[in-house]
Amino acid sequence: MSYLLEILGRGLLAELSCAFRDLLHDDGHFSTDELRTACACSPDSPEPAIKLGTRCLSNRDYPGARSAFESALATRRGRTDLVARVGLACVYDELGRSEQAVEHLNLARQDQPADATVLFALGFCREKWGKPEQAIADYRACLQEAPNLRNARERLAAIYLKQNDLDRAIEQYEQICGYEPGEVVSVLTLANLYLQAGRSEQAVNRYQFALTIEPDNWEARDDLAAAYEQAGLYCEAIEQLDEMVRTQPAFADNHLRLGDLYVKIGDHHRALGEYMTALEIHPDYLEAIIKVGTAHLRGGKYAEAVRWFNKAVEINDRLLTACVGLGVAQQELGHNDEALASFEMAANAEPNSTLLFSETARLQLTMAVDHQMERYLSPARMIRPDLAPSPPPVTDLIDRQIERHQAALAERPNYADLHYRLGLLLKHKGEPADAVESFRAAVAINPQYVKAVIQLGLTLHELGRSQEAADVLKRAVEADPESIELHYQLGLVFADRRQFALALEQFEQALGNGSKDIDLHANIALALQNMGLIDRAEASWHILRELTTQMHPDREMLHPI
Repeated sequence: MSYLLEILGRGLLAELSCAFRDLLHDDGHFSTDELRTACACSPDSPEPAIKLGTRCLSNRDYPGARSAFESALATRRGRTDLVARVGLACVYDELGRSEQAVEHLNLARQDQPADATVLFALGFCREKWGKPEQAIADYRACLQEAPNLRNARERLAAIYLKQNDLDRAIEQYEQICGYEPGEVVSVLTLANLYLQAGRSEQAVNRYQFALTIEPDNWEARDDLAAAYEQAGLYCEAIEQLDEMVRTQPAFADNHLRLGDLYVKIGDHHRALGEYMTALEIHPDYLEAIIKVGTAHLRGGKYAEAVRWFNKAVEINDRLLTACVGLGVAQQELGHNDEALASFEMAANAEPNSTLLFSETARLQLTMAVDHQMERYLSPARMIRPDLAPSPPPVTDLIDRQIERHQAALAERPNYADLHYRLGLLLKHKGEPADAVESFRAAVAINPQYVKAVIQLGLTLHELGRSQEAADVLKRAVEADPESIELHYQLGLVFADRRQFALALEQFEQALGNGSKDIDLHANIALALQNMGLIDRAEASWHILRELTTQMHPDREMLHPI
């Protein structure tokens, strides 16, 4: 299940140096050449060498960074010794030499035995090196010094999940939720762990709590402002709400209501500002995200609208996951009527995802058409208006996108994401039976594609196939040990850029044709999305853009000149 697989990707660092941002800080006051000159002029001073090493590390000049940090070490000057050791550890980690990285971190630990960051870095390097038990010891030592260091708890939970030690993984997320009780993703993760461990009653409690902390369920309305609004006195209602947000600025829904009122009086700029303020308070506020996208759509900023709508799809999918998980947990307890109500709740929320995705697909194609029209309507053509082409007869852009997805699948039948997105388009068009087949195809290619599993189950439910739907939805909250192991290893490889690139290159060479395997890349990207290592909203945007570009919409939709 997605939230279980996401555990495996959390806490990973793209670069070890990210853990040491404060220690390896480049103030940028001098150019690289000036830093080299300073080192040459003061060979016995560690500070210029440390600054040069830090600059080279940020520039990914690893030989230069190693030389500079080694020069700093030669001076043996107190704290600079720690910085140089850490810098060298980061260099060796980037070069894929975990053993040397661990060696330098161990020496740094001797100087600073209670430094939680050094302890975390040791655990991280040892985990990537394939030493999970040593990594566990390091992460635990780190947490003794800094109990609220989230990354260490996340990596511990990932290792425990891989080892099928669910109780210890649960302990880590119980601690995380204790430090951040309103963080819905962690609450859902804990709920899924409870369910995987057979602790269904605790899972139900966590799922229900996750649903209650979503901002769409908040109530903080002022009676007078509501009365003004109902009477059509929008300026007076705005005045009341302005006072409310000054005295109670933390209520995101007040800013949302204020934005809606500004829309009613035609002040779209201020409306967008209020929606963005609501998102600053609660970044996952679904209604606010949709309204930001709508504001950009109203202003003709299609690309921005697409990005915000994609983000809204992801938030809504999370709500679906919570409802489905709650229903499965209730079934496990024998509360079948309550489970059915939870599945109905998911079914009622699902159209948001289908509608929003279809809108982004339509907008993507609209943008492509507009781009082609701009090319055709050049100044030279406008000299003779009678020669300018007529606008393309675009009657149903959703049908066009369906055609493009089908054509792409004819060339790439093993592209799970294309099957899933075609299913969404078919469902939006009112063809649920065909959508079921598309979702089935996506799940057959990638059984851990939780969004496709949930859509398959909910579409079967819509078709009245309730028992089949329940069986499918149960699969959405399960993860088998083999999938967990594969995703765990993929996450560690992905955390090492050089190793990841090399692994892809070797696999492509093994195919024998020297060309990039599109299906391989697409399905690896999907696995990384399952773990939350690739932003799903951005991935959706890139897939639609790539599909529209590759299928050359101008050939089919625009009249030749």
